[in-house]
Amino acid sequence: MQYLSARQMWHDAFYSRSANDQLLEINRSNANLLRRKQVMNETQTRGPADNSSRVMHMAKAGRVQSEIAKLPEHLQAFGMYCWAPKEQDSLPTYKHHNEIANALAQEVKEKFPREYAYYTSRVSIVVLNVLKYEFERDKGRKPQNIDITLAGAMAMPKDKVRAQWGHIVKHIRGCIRDMQLATDSDKNLSIGILHLLKVWQTKTGAEATEKHSVIASLALKSFAHTDQSYLFSASEEREPVTHTKPLYTQEYLSWRVGVAQSNWKRDGWQDVFEQMTGVLNEWAESALATILNVKGLPT
Repeated sequence: MQYLSARQMWHDAFYSRSANDQLLEINRSNANLLRRKQVMNETQTRGPADNSSRVMHMAKAGRVQSEIAKLPEHLQAFGMYCWAPKEQDSLPTYKHHNEIANALAQEVKEKFPREYAYYTSRVSIVVLNVLKYEFERDKGRKPQNIDITLAGAMAMPKDKVRAQWGHIVKHIRGCIRDMQLATDSDKNLSIGILHLLKVWQTKTGAEATEKHSVIASLALKSFAHTDQSYLFSASEEREPVTHTKPLYTQEYLSWRVGVAQSNWKRDGWQDVFEQMTGVLNEWAESALATILNVKGLPT
């Protein structure tokens, strides 16, 4: 584990390294090792059984984790969400997806009983594809137009899909917007949203509504996306490793909040988003300053 930047230290402290990762780090830190030719009959001092690099990594990681544990709960959760290695989707996440899909199917059954009775299997296709579409948008991606996706899934012309299923798709999307998306089931994200709302209320004196909770979620995700471009930079005064575009468009932000795009700025929602982003910048500065103390400790 190298001490390059506070973000990188936070990430590596929770990263489980493989043997290949260890070898790559050794090679990066000692480039001459690759150029050096072995002398005949020379005793090998490094091999598969040598765990010194792993032990050193664990010792350094422990020091970083110890500093992180001293932070307030919301800063720990914020940092883990922004900079810790991301785990692959687990069974609870898939279970959460299925729960949302089942709830949406039940909603369609109650709202559109005739369509559900005649086209039960196609309702399932619509629900799953619209849900996947909105998951992708929540991650800042630009999925294929939902009408085209459904046309392929149901082997129907796009115009016919829009005419027959457009009103149901619109209703499902509205339900999804009002639900907690799967990505919001992340514990660290949930803690961050809760504390972000409290801090924002304290700073502005305004009362938080459900729409403000949505903005807090989007602001945190957007901040993490942008800030991760600095994750493996070699210093704190640095350029981003990769230049990233904003995670969300204004059209998506206004849709998630439930306001017309033309009213996003006029009604002050853009100001709220920027105020919350300012709070997150303060959190990052505070959390990372603590981690930087480790660099000054004796090795």
